[in-house]
Amino acid sequence: AVARVAGGGGAGESEGECVIRYKEEAGRGELLAAVQRCNSYALREFTPLLVGDEQVGWLNPTVLEALTTQLAVGRACEHVEASMLRSEAAAAAAGQCENGFAVRIAPGASGAKERSEFAAALVEELVEDGVIPRSKLRHELQDVHPFSAGFVAAGGGVAPVLRMERASMIYFGVPSYGVHVNGWVRDPRRPSSREPSAMWVATRSMSKATYPGLLDQMVAGGQPTALTFDENVRKECEEEASLPPEVIAAIEPAGSVSYRYATPKGLSTKVLMTHDVEMPQGLQPLCSDGEVEQFRLLPIAEVLRSLREDLPVWKPNSALVAIDFLVRHRLVSESEPGYAELVRLLRQRVS
Repeated sequence: AVARVAGGGGAGESEGECVIRYKEEAGRGELLAAVQRCNSYALREFTPLLVGDEQVGWLNPTVLEALTTQLAVGRACEHVEASMLRSEAAAAAAGQCENGFAVRIAPGASGAKERSEFAAALVEELVEDGVIPRSKLRHELQDVHPFSAGFVAAGGGVAPVLRMERASMIYFGVPSYGVHVNGWVRDPRRPSSREPSAMWVATRSMSKATYPGLLDQMVAGGQPTALTFDENVRKECEEEASLPPEVIAAIEPAGSVSYRYATPKGLSTKVLMTHDVEMPQGLQPLCSDGEVEQFRLLPIAEVLRSLREDLPVWKPNSALVAIDFLVRHRLVSESEPGYAELVRLLRQRVS
């Protein structure tokens, strides 16, 4: 189990309360603060969600209590004691939580279609009970795969174990994925140097439903199951930044940033696939989908200063991706306070 990080977010906070405390606690001058912010949870408080003996998510106490009637009936979902699980990973996950059991969804279902029908019934019950606001439903299904499979793109040859309403995923603790692209430029006075001297930073549109007006990567977006990571990167770069084909072709995968934190909805688990691209001198990104207020080219020193002193102006997970970029390009030294913990938390285990 991962201990709750000191100063981290509480599972009972509203988004507004979290943002207020985020502003009050920021400004310590250490990059570690930004990383701890997105790694605050106590895993013992969450119950593993299984399909068969494979884990697919986590349930917080609120959702677990809302499913009491369905658990008593045992058709749409059932309790499974840790000692009864054949999977060592699932048994270990159930054994470390406070109640010592897991919840298996659709235990008698014969396949993904029937499991999806049971999942839809559970979601509807949570909506009727007011746990999931009906107005937040997307009426869009997403594939659900076991933790052990990681992200599986459509056409990857691996069938989902079920499909679930997109807006309900966080309530069931199902991991989600995204792509972020760091656009950087070199110092024109040192054309032979590969060291980034500045970074393109986007200011999110004030019309965005989440984190309006905060700083973000040049390009970032959620990962739909209908696309591969590469396909999604190309789509987002065209829509959000109007990048020309030759620049998109030069984008390089740079690994991933992963994190997990407790929210009032559930255990939010994210894996962000990161990418870097050197932007030609004089080329400015141009937003074409209305999701970006403006793009600014910030010197690396200003990016670092902002992350240390003005952390609340950054979208939380975008701050992580920016720090990861700075670490990978050796723009943050090992003398940084909490360096080892910072690097570890950027690659948080999310299974």
